[in-house]
Amino acid sequence: MPRLSQNLIRALVVLTLIALALEAQAKRFTLKFDIDGQTRKVLVFAPDAVGSEPIPLVLAFHGRGDDQVRFATAVKLHQDWPEAIIAYPRGETIDTTPPMRGWQYRAGTYDDRDLKLTDRLLAELGRRYPTQTEQTYAAGFSNGGHFVFLLLAERNQAFAAFAAIGALQPNYTADTLPKPFLYLFGRGEDRKYQGDWAKTVQALGRHNLSSDQQTDFADCCRLIEPKSGGAPVVFGLYNAGHIWPRGGNEWLKAFFLGKSPPRGSQPPKID
Repeated sequence: MPRLSQNLIRALVVLTLIALALEAQAKRFTLKFDIDGQTRKVLVFAPDAVGSEPIPLVLAFHGRGDDQVRFATAVKLHQDWPEAIIAYPRGETIDTTPPMRGWQYRAGTYDDRDLKLTDRLLAELGRRYPTQTEQTYAAGFSNGGHFVFLLLAERNQAFAAFAAIGALQPNYTADTLPKPFLYLFGRGEDRKYQGDWAKTVQALGRHNLSSDQQTDFADCCRLIEPKSGGAPVVFGLYNAGHIWPRGGNEWLKAFFLGKSPPRGSQPPKID
């Protein structure tokens, strides 16, 4: 066998072993809940060794038409943040043609099945692990991001911070406390949505009592400083369409932990 082929095979074997080792660091299991007669599933990755110190917890909600397994496989947040508990809930059928899995947009729809699932999931993981509200976060993509906006309104006190990617809420209002919010959108999204993206940033700014002061955050975003009593909004565009961004896990982790990784390119400013 040629030396180059042998080296390539060895490299592939090493990469495979590294991937398996990373996966082995986390305990993978599925939780099932009966919500009003419907079985709900959640794929969970948790640190294999757990002490008494509080552990970060992230609920990661997939987009419309996806499920918890495919989303976890594509996003791999549990691999990039093995110290945290990452829970990937599975959405159920919503009113689309054809029917697809997804999440409720508003309070009261689908008998609040997804809000009920969130409550049960937080309670169960809190029973099993040393979690705390100050390190509990919600993140969602697309339709899952819309549900994160709903959580900001309806379960505001249950989470320390929120993140929505590839979602739009240009008219968002809620009579709840400001909370740190990360909002990302793809430059390659349909052009008709770009105006609503900017309006969503502005809506979040109003909710979080934002000031006029902005600073760089990582190589993705701008951070809008809050006024007294407010909370920061971090926003940015990434170079892709309607997909989870490359580098998104790093930005998400940095935001939730309150740390900005090294800066790079300058993102646009929203006035």
